[in-house]
Amino acid sequence: LWFRSRTNSALACHAQLSITACLRTVAMATSLCESMRDGTILPDGTISVSGLVDEASVRMPPRQDGKEVDKRDADTPDRWIKRHPDMVRLTGRHPFNSEPPLRTLQEAGWVTPPSIHVVRNHGAVPQLSWENHCLKVTGVPRPCEISMDDFASGKVGVVVSIPVTFICAGNRRKEQNMTKKTIGFNWGCAAVGNSVWTGVRLCDVLAYVGVERQSREHRFVCFEGPEGELPQGETGSYGTSIDMGWALDRERDVLLAFKQNGEALTPDHGAPLRTLLPGCIGGRMIKWLCRMWVSAEPSKNHYHFFDNRVLPPHVDAQLAQDEGWWF
Repeated sequence: LWFRSRTNSALACHAQLSITACLRTVAMATSLCESMRDGTILPDGTISVSGLVDEASVRMPPRQDGKEVDKRDADTPDRWIKRHPDMVRLTGRHPFNSEPPLRTLQEAGWVTPPSIHVVRNHGAVPQLSWENHCLKVTGVPRPCEISMDDFASGKVGVVVSIPVTFICAGNRRKEQNMTKKTIGFNWGCAAVGNSVWTGVRLCDVLAYVGVERQSREHRFVCFEGPEGELPQGETGSYGTSIDMGWALDRERDVLLAFKQNGEALTPDHGAPLRTLLPGCIGGRMIKWLCRMWVSAEPSKNHYHFFDNRVLPPHVDAQLAQDEGWWF
Protein backbone atom coordinates (compact mmCIF):
# COMPACT_ATOMS: atom_id res chain seq x y z
CA LEU A 1 0.00 0.00 0.00
CA TRP A 2 2.84 2.36 0.84
CA PHE A 3 4.52 1.64 -2.49
CA ARG A 4 1.26 2.06 -4.38
CA SER A 5 0.53 5.34 -2.57
CA ARG A 6 3.98 6.70 -3.30
CA THR A 7 3.77 5.54 -6.90
CA ASN A 8 0.34 7.07 -7.44
CA SER A 9 1.54 10.31 -5.85
CA ALA A 10 4.58 10.39 -8.11
CA LEU A 11 2.45 9.66 -11.17
CA ALA A 12 0.01 12.43 -10.20
CA CYS A 13 2.88 14.87 -9.73
CA HIS A 14 4.38 13.85 -13.06
CA ALA A 15 0.98 14.23 -14.74
CA GLN A 16 0.56 17.70 -13.24
CA LEU A 17 4.01 18.75 -14.43
CA SER A 18 3.24 17.31 -17.87
CA ILE A 19 -0.03 19.23 -18.06
CA THR A 20 1.74 22.43 -16.98
CA ALA A 21 4.42 21.86 -19.61
CA CYS A 22 1.75 21.22 -22.27
CA LEU A 23 -0.14 24.39 -21.33
CA ARG A 24 3.09 26.37 -21.50
CA THR A 25 3.86 24.89 -24.90
CA VAL A 26 0.35 25.77 -26.12
CA ALA A 27 0.75 29.33 -24.83
CA MET A 28 4.10 29.69 -26.59
CA ALA A 29 2.65 28.29 -29.80
CA THR A 30 -0.28 30.66 -29.52
CA SER A 31 2.11 33.59 -29.14
CA LEU A 32 4.07 32.50 -32.19
CA CYS A 33 1.01 32.10 -34.43
CA GLU A 34 -0.89 35.19 -33.25
CA SER A 35 -1.03 37.97 -35.80
CA MET A 36 0.39 41.40 -35.06
CA ARG A 37 -2.32 43.97 -34.31
CA ASP A 38 -0.33 47.17 -34.00
CA GLY A 39 -3.24 49.58 -33.60
CA THR A 40 -3.00 51.05 -37.09
CA ILE A 41 -6.18 52.91 -38.02
CA LEU A 42 -7.27 51.48 -41.37
CA PRO A 43 -8.67 53.59 -44.24
CA ASP A 44 -12.23 52.71 -43.19
CA GLY A 45 -11.60 54.18 -39.73
CA THR A 46 -11.35 50.87 -37.88
CA ILE A 47 -8.67 49.07 -35.90
CA SER A 48 -8.16 45.31 -36.19
CA VAL A 49 -8.37 43.81 -32.73
CA SER A 50 -6.71 40.67 -31.42
CA GLY A 51 -8.53 37.37 -31.17
CA LEU A 52 -7.90 33.72 -31.86
CA VAL A 53 -11.26 32.82 -33.41
CA ASP A 54 -12.57 35.39 -35.85
CA GLU A 55 -11.21 38.51 -37.47
CA ALA A 56 -12.72 41.58 -35.81
CA SER A 57 -12.35 45.31 -35.96
CA VAL A 58 -13.59 48.31 -33.98
CA ARG A 59 -14.50 51.67 -35.49
CA MET A 60 -12.70 54.62 -33.96
CA PRO A 61 -14.63 57.74 -32.93
CA PRO A 62 -13.64 61.22 -34.08
CA ARG A 63 -10.88 62.63 -31.91
CA GLN A 64 -11.78 65.49 -29.60
CA ASP A 65 -8.31 66.66 -28.60
CA GLY A 66 -7.80 69.87 -26.70
CA LYS A 67 -6.61 72.65 -28.98
CA GLU A 68 -4.77 74.75 -26.42
CA VAL A 69 -3.52 74.74 -22.84
CA ASP A 70 -6.43 75.41 -20.50
CA LYS A 71 -6.04 78.66 -18.59
CA ARG A 72 -6.60 76.69 -15.37
CA ASP A 73 -3.32 74.87 -16.04
CA ALA A 74 -1.35 77.97 -16.98
CA ASP A 75 0.47 78.34 -13.65
CA THR A 76 0.68 74.62 -12.73
CA PRO A 77 3.35 72.01 -13.59
CA ASP A 78 0.94 70.72 -16.26
CA ARG A 79 1.01 73.96 -18.24
CA TRP A 80 2.36 72.10 -21.30
CA ILE A 81 -0.65 69.72 -21.68
CA LYS A 82 -3.63 70.46 -23.93
CA ARG A 83 -6.87 69.16 -22.41
CA HIS A 84 -10.51 69.01 -23.35
CA PRO A 85 -12.17 72.13 -21.87
CA ASP A 86 -15.37 70.31 -20.86
CA MET A 87 -13.70 67.82 -18.51
CA VAL A 88 -15.07 68.16 -14.97
CA ARG A 89 -12.24 68.80 -12.48
CA LEU A 90 -12.90 67.11 -9.17
CA THR A 91 -9.89 68.24 -7.09
CA GLY A 92 -9.53 71.83 -8.18
CA ARG A 93 -7.11 72.93 -10.84
CA HIS A 94 -4.25 70.57 -9.91
CA PRO A 95 -3.59 67.67 -9.86
CA PHE A 96 -5.83 66.79 -12.77
CA ASN A 97 -8.53 64.36 -11.60
CA SER A 98 -11.33 64.53 -14.06
CA GLU A 99 -14.30 62.88 -15.72
CA PRO A 100 -16.40 64.03 -18.68
CA PRO A 101 -19.96 65.28 -18.38
CA LEU A 102 -22.14 62.17 -18.56
CA ARG A 103 -23.90 63.32 -21.73
CA THR A 104 -20.54 63.92 -23.43
CA LEU A 105 -19.46 60.40 -22.53
CA GLN A 106 -22.72 58.91 -23.81
CA GLU A 107 -22.70 60.87 -27.06
CA ALA A 108 -19.15 59.75 -27.83
CA GLY A 109 -20.49 56.23 -28.33
CA TRP A 110 -19.09 52.84 -27.43
CA VAL A 111 -15.43 53.83 -27.83
CA THR A 112 -14.24 56.75 -25.68
CA PRO A 113 -11.84 59.31 -27.20
CA PRO A 114 -8.71 59.75 -25.03
CA SER A 115 -9.44 63.43 -24.40
CA ILE A 116 -12.70 62.65 -22.56
CA HIS A 117 -11.54 59.41 -20.92
CA VAL A 118 -11.46 59.46 -17.11
CA VAL A 119 -8.13 60.69 -15.66
CA ARG A 120 -6.69 60.02 -12.19
CA ASN A 121 -3.42 61.84 -11.47
CA HIS A 122 -1.81 61.98 -8.04
CA GLY A 123 0.56 64.78 -9.01
CA ALA A 124 2.16 66.54 -11.95
CA VAL A 125 2.37 64.67 -15.26
CA PRO A 126 6.01 63.72 -16.02
CA GLN A 127 7.43 64.76 -19.39
CA LEU A 128 8.78 61.56 -20.93
CA SER A 129 9.72 61.02 -24.57
CA TRP A 130 9.31 57.96 -26.75
CA GLU A 131 12.87 58.26 -28.05
CA ASN A 132 14.59 58.34 -24.65
CA HIS A 133 12.28 56.24 -22.50
CA CYS A 134 12.98 52.63 -21.59
CA LEU A 135 11.63 50.08 -19.13
CA LYS A 136 14.20 48.76 -16.65
CA VAL A 137 13.51 45.10 -15.78
CA THR A 138 15.27 43.42 -12.81
CA GLY A 139 14.87 40.40 -10.54
CA VAL A 140 14.72 38.10 -13.58
CA PRO A 141 17.14 35.66 -15.25
CA ARG A 142 17.81 38.14 -18.05
CA PRO A 143 17.64 41.70 -16.62
CA CYS A 144 17.54 44.36 -19.30
CA GLU A 145 16.30 47.74 -20.46
CA ILE A 146 13.59 47.67 -23.12
CA SER A 147 13.16 50.67 -25.40
CA MET A 148 9.87 51.86 -26.82
CA ASP A 149 10.99 50.83 -30.30
CA ASP A 150 11.65 47.33 -28.93
CA PHE A 151 8.05 47.15 -27.73
CA ALA A 152 6.53 48.54 -30.93
CA SER A 153 8.61 46.31 -33.23
CA GLY A 154 7.43 43.06 -31.64
CA LYS A 155 10.94 42.20 -30.46
CA VAL A 156 9.80 41.33 -26.93
CA GLY A 157 6.42 39.86 -27.85
CA VAL A 158 3.64 40.07 -30.40
CA VAL A 159 1.90 43.46 -30.47
CA VAL A 160 -1.84 43.15 -29.79
CA SER A 161 -4.84 45.52 -29.70
CA ILE A 162 -7.61 44.78 -27.21
CA PRO A 163 -10.82 46.67 -26.33
CA VAL A 164 -10.95 47.21 -22.57
CA THR A 165 -13.56 48.91 -20.41
CA PHE A 166 -11.79 50.88 -17.70
CA ILE A 167 -13.31 52.14 -14.45
CA CYS A 168 -12.02 54.12 -11.51
CA ALA A 169 -12.63 52.56 -8.09
CA GLY A 170 -14.14 55.88 -7.05
CA ASN A 171 -16.89 55.90 -9.67
CA ARG A 172 -20.08 57.31 -8.01
CA ARG A 173 -18.20 57.95 -4.76
CA LYS A 174 -20.14 61.19 -4.36
CA GLU A 175 -23.21 59.10 -3.55
CA GLN A 176 -21.18 56.88 -1.25
CA ASN A 177 -19.89 59.95 0.61
CA MET A 178 -23.48 61.10 1.08
CA THR A 179 -24.20 57.82 2.87
CA LYS A 180 -20.97 57.67 4.85
CA LYS A 181 -17.98 59.96 4.38
CA THR A 182 -14.84 58.34 3.02
CA ILE A 183 -11.35 59.80 2.67
CA GLY A 184 -11.81 59.91 -1.12
CA PHE A 185 -13.05 62.83 -3.17
CA ASN A 186 -16.39 62.98 -4.99
CA TRP A 187 -16.39 61.13 -8.30
CA GLY A 188 -19.58 61.24 -10.34
CA CYS A 189 -20.85 58.43 -12.56
CA ALA A 190 -18.65 59.08 -15.62
CA ALA A 191 -15.34 57.78 -14.24
CA VAL A 192 -15.46 55.02 -16.84
CA GLY A 193 -14.31 54.67 -20.43
CA ASN A 194 -13.82 52.11 -23.16
CA SER A 195 -10.87 52.16 -25.54
CA VAL A 196 -8.78 49.92 -27.76
CA TRP A 197 -5.37 49.57 -26.11
CA THR A 198 -2.30 48.43 -28.03
CA GLY A 199 0.80 46.90 -26.49
CA VAL A 200 2.58 43.67 -25.61
CA ARG A 201 1.17 41.09 -23.23
CA LEU A 202 3.00 40.97 -19.91
CA CYS A 203 3.32 37.17 -20.14
CA ASP A 204 5.32 37.59 -23.37
CA VAL A 205 7.58 40.23 -21.82
CA LEU A 206 8.20 37.91 -18.86
CA ALA A 207 9.07 35.06 -21.22
CA TYR A 208 11.50 37.41 -23.01
CA VAL A 209 13.35 38.05 -19.73
CA GLY A 210 13.33 34.39 -18.71
CA VAL A 211 10.29 34.01 -16.42
CA GLU A 212 7.77 31.44 -17.67
CA ARG A 213 6.42 29.99 -14.43
CA GLN A 214 5.84 30.91 -10.81
CA SER A 215 8.43 29.95 -8.19
CA ARG A 216 9.35 30.92 -4.65
CA GLU A 217 11.58 33.67 -6.01
CA HIS A 218 9.14 34.69 -8.73
CA ARG A 219 5.77 35.19 -7.01
CA PHE A 220 4.93 38.81 -7.80
CA VAL A 221 5.50 41.30 -10.61
CA CYS A 222 6.08 44.82 -9.29
CA PHE A 223 5.70 48.06 -11.25
CA GLU A 224 6.66 51.67 -10.56
CA GLY A 225 6.47 55.02 -12.30
CA PRO A 226 9.11 57.77 -12.16
CA GLU A 227 10.92 58.43 -8.88
CA GLY A 228 10.21 61.79 -7.29
CA GLU A 229 6.87 62.02 -9.07
CA LEU A 230 4.81 62.20 -5.86
CA PRO A 231 5.20 63.60 -2.33
CA GLN A 232 4.67 60.39 -0.33
CA GLY A 233 6.60 57.15 0.02
CA GLU A 234 10.33 56.46 0.15
CA THR A 235 10.96 57.04 -3.54
CA GLY A 236 8.06 59.35 -4.39
CA SER A 237 6.89 56.92 -7.07
CA TYR A 238 3.49 55.34 -7.68
CA GLY A 239 3.80 51.57 -7.57
CA THR A 240 1.91 48.33 -7.14
CA SER A 241 2.24 44.61 -7.86
CA ILE A 242 0.21 41.69 -9.17
CA ASP A 243 0.39 37.98 -8.50
CA MET A 244 2.57 36.00 -10.91
CA GLY A 245 -0.30 33.65 -11.68
CA TRP A 246 -2.30 36.60 -12.98
CA ALA A 247 0.70 37.98 -14.88
CA LEU A 248 1.39 34.71 -16.71
CA ASP A 249 -2.24 34.00 -17.62
CA ARG A 250 -2.43 34.78 -21.32
CA GLU A 251 -6.21 35.00 -21.29
CA ARG A 252 -6.17 37.89 -18.79
CA ASP A 253 -4.62 40.12 -21.48
CA VAL A 254 -2.42 42.09 -19.08
CA LEU A 255 -0.68 44.62 -21.32
CA LEU A 256 2.26 46.93 -21.31
CA ALA A 257 0.47 49.43 -23.52
CA PHE A 258 1.76 52.28 -25.67
CA LYS A 259 -1.29 53.20 -27.78
CA GLN A 260 -4.90 54.13 -27.09
CA ASN A 261 -7.40 54.08 -29.97
CA GLY A 262 -4.63 53.78 -32.52
CA GLU A 263 -2.64 56.80 -31.36
CA ALA A 264 0.38 57.07 -29.08
CA LEU A 265 -0.65 57.49 -25.45
CA THR A 266 -1.37 61.05 -24.39
CA PRO A 267 0.46 62.47 -21.33
CA ASP A 268 -2.55 62.15 -19.01
CA HIS A 269 -2.95 58.48 -19.93
CA GLY A 270 0.63 57.42 -19.26
CA ALA A 271 2.77 58.27 -22.29
CA PRO A 272 4.84 56.61 -23.46
CA LEU A 273 4.21 53.32 -21.56
CA ARG A 274 1.71 52.08 -19.00
CA THR A 275 0.23 48.89 -17.60
CA LEU A 276 -3.31 47.87 -18.53
CA LEU A 277 -4.96 45.24 -16.32
CA PRO A 278 -8.42 44.16 -17.52
CA GLY A 279 -10.55 43.27 -14.52
CA CYS A 280 -8.67 45.56 -12.11
CA ILE A 281 -9.50 49.05 -10.93
CA GLY A 282 -7.62 51.95 -12.46
CA GLY A 283 -5.66 52.47 -9.24
CA ARG A 284 -3.82 49.20 -9.82
CA MET A 285 -2.51 50.30 -13.21
CA ILE A 286 0.76 52.22 -13.48
CA LYS A 287 1.11 55.13 -15.87
CA TRP A 288 4.51 56.41 -17.10
CA LEU A 289 5.93 52.95 -16.37
CA CYS A 290 9.69 53.07 -15.66
CA ARG A 291 10.57 49.99 -13.60
CA MET A 292 9.40 46.40 -13.44
CA TRP A 293 10.83 43.67 -11.26
CA VAL A 294 9.96 40.16 -10.14
CA SER A 295 10.05 39.35 -6.44
CA ALA A 296 9.12 36.85 -3.76
CA GLU A 297 7.24 39.65 -1.96
CA PRO A 298 4.47 42.03 -3.09
CA SER A 299 5.17 45.70 -3.62
CA LYS A 300 6.06 47.76 -0.54
CA ASN A 301 5.13 50.99 -2.31
CA HIS A 302 3.20 53.53 -0.23
CA TYR A 303 0.37 53.77 -2.76
CA HIS A 304 0.03 49.99 -3.03
CA PHE A 305 -1.15 49.99 0.59
CA PHE A 306 -2.77 53.37 1.09
CA ASP A 307 -4.55 53.96 -2.23
CA ASN A 308 -7.92 52.42 -3.12
CA ARG A 309 -8.19 49.89 -0.33
CA VAL A 310 -11.65 48.69 0.68
CA LEU A 311 -12.02 48.14 4.43
CA PRO A 312 -14.98 46.92 6.52
CA PRO A 313 -17.77 49.50 7.01
CA HIS A 314 -16.93 50.16 10.66
CA VAL A 315 -13.28 50.98 9.92
CA ASP A 316 -12.56 54.67 9.41
CA ALA A 317 -9.15 56.15 8.56
CA GLN A 318 -8.10 56.62 12.20
CA LEU A 319 -9.10 53.11 13.26
CA ALA A 320 -7.32 51.69 10.23
CA GLN A 321 -4.15 53.52 11.30
CA ASP A 322 -4.47 52.55 14.99
CA GLU A 323 -5.17 48.87 14.34
CA GLY A 324 -2.89 48.37 11.35
CA TRP A 325 -5.58 47.62 8.78
CA TRP A 326 -3.55 49.12 5.94
CA PHE A 327 -0.87 46.40 5.98
